[in-house]
Amino acid sequence: MRVPPRPRFPRAAILAAVLSLAGGTAVADVLGDEGPLDFALHLTHLKTSLHAPGRDDTATVNQIAMSFFDTRLPAVQPGLYLGYVWIDLAEGPAAALAPEGYLIGFAVRGPLLHRPRFELTATGSYLYQRAEDSNDTRSVTLEWFQPQLDLDALWRIAPSFGVRLGATYGRADVDQRSSGVLNQGVTLSSDAVFGGRAGVELDLGGDGQIGFMLHQAVGEGVELYFQRQF
Repeated sequence: MRVPPRPRFPRAAILAAVLSLAGGTAVADVLGDEGPLDFALHLTHLKTSLHAPGRDDTATVNQIAMSFFDTRLPAVQPGLYLGYVWIDLAEGPAAALAPEGYLIGFAVRGPLLHRPRFELTATGSYLYQRAEDSNDTRSVTLEWFQPQLDLDALWRIAPSFGVRLGATYGRADVDQRSSGVLNQGVTLSSDAVFGGRAGVELDLGGDGQIGFMLHQAVGEGVELYFQRQF
C-alpha cells in the first residue's frame, strides 16, 4: 500500500512567494535600463505516462519555476529555466516516497511574427530535473531529461485580453535509481508526443501579464504563470 506523500502546500506557497520576489526585484535591480528581459513565474501540475519493459507508470510532476529570456536580439532569444520540482511515480520503488528536487532548463526562442494583435513564436528547449527521497529502508533518485519543440500563437482579442494556442513535440526519459533493501536502476520513457496547449492571458498593465494554460503533450495538466518584461 502506498504511503501518502508529505504535505506540500505550505512549502510550495512559501517558495512561490520567494521566487516571485527574487525574480521580480533582483532582476530589475541588476539590469536597470539595459534590458529588456522577459521574466515569468510558472506554477505547473502535469501527469506523464511512462513505459519500460514490463512496466507502465504515471508520473505526477509539480513545478515552481522561473524563466528568463533575453529579448535584446529580435531573431534569437536565449532563455534559462530554474526552479523546484516534486515527482511522484505510481509504481516501483519510488511509489512509497515523495521525491523532490530542482530543475534547470535551457531554451532558444525565435519570434516568427509580431503584430499589434497577433504574435507567433517558436521555441526549442531542453529540461533537466533531479528529485530524490529516502526512508529507513530505501533511497530513490530520479533524473528527468526532456527535449521539446513548441510553436505558440497569441491573439489579442481585446487590449487587455488574449488567447494562446500552441503545438508541442517532445519526449521524456527518466532514470530511476534505488538503493537499500533493493538496488536497481531502470529507464522509463514517454512516447514521442505531438500535442498542444491552449489558454488565456490577461494584461495587468505596466508590462505585466497573468495567464492560465491547459497542456496535453508530453505532460497533461495545467499551468498558471505571471510574466513581466524589464
